Amino acid sequence: MQDTQIVIIMTSIISNNTVSIDETLATIEVMRRQEENAYTVGDYLSRVPASVTVEDPPVDAQCRVVMQRWCKDIAQYCGYNVETVDIAMMCLDRFMCTADGYSVLLDRGQYQLAVMTALYTVVKVHEHEAMDPKLVSSLSQGAHAPEAVEAMEKRMLDALQWRVNPPTPMSFVQKILDLVPEDLMNEEERLAIIDLTKFQIELAMGQYQFSILPASSIAIASLLNAVESMSSNQAFVKDFEPYVCGLARVDTTTLRGIRINLYESINGVEPMDVQFTADVEDTTAPSHDQKFSEANHGVGTSPRSVSI
Repeated sequence: MQDTQIVIIMTSIISNNTVSIDETLATIEVMRRQEENAYTVGDYLSRVPASVTVEDPPVDAQCRVVMQRWCKDIAQYCGYNVETVDIAMMCLDRFMCTADGYSVLLDRGQYQLAVMTALYTVVKVHEHEAMDPKLVSSLSQGAHAPEAVEAMEKRMLDALQWRVNPPTPMSFVQKILDLVPEDLMNEEERLAIIDLTKFQIELAMGQYQFSILPASSIAIASLLNAVESMSSNQAFVKDFEPYVCGLARVDTTTLRGIRINLYESINGVEPMDVQFTADVEDTTAPSHDQKFSEANHGVGTSPRSVSI
């Protein structure tokens, strides 16, 4: 099957007839422009000076791993969408690239505050129930006052020019799959592909080397890996890569390197080293303040390892 033929097939119908093909394609193009112009992330850790003291080390990639996992624990416990954490970390990474964020790279305590504030801010925008600054302060075990959280939020929003709604990898995946008709991907395969794609994206969003890549590249690399693994339509698998890469204007050579790195990440998954220290009752759904009101329980406190 030629590339032009699969383009015709894939754009002839879509699984959800209420969504216009033209609108979906236009949305993908807008998302691509957003990530190119307003939501770019550079290799900010490369700016950290090499000559530092052991007593006061700067932020490194492991600090990001620890705090991202903490954010995921908080999100899971509060019932937040996993993409809320992705957006928070994407906002954090962009803040680290700014002139104001550079000073935070040199202070692990301020970095901890910035991560917690990023989650606090994004929750207000993308979730139904906001977090109180006092709650965020309690999660830091008193290291950061509520006023410090609010001050950091202002710093971050000003540096980010109030852009806190980046296109996420899963948003790209969902739009691309809207263009795939049912005769090329049945419902069972579609769900399996989505699950495997989400798994890869979740791994990628927790690692610094992926955080500096465009969301569309992570999305497409994860999706191609999943399609290759789960689809029974080999003709579709063969033509899917050039179609999607052309759609999102992604270089196939670079993308294959990302795909390999994702496979390696799957094979090298390590157990979580940051966990809650108290049991969580699944049968109840207390408010956020109730969940974290007693700091002595150790539930939801921010890890100290970023300050070591």
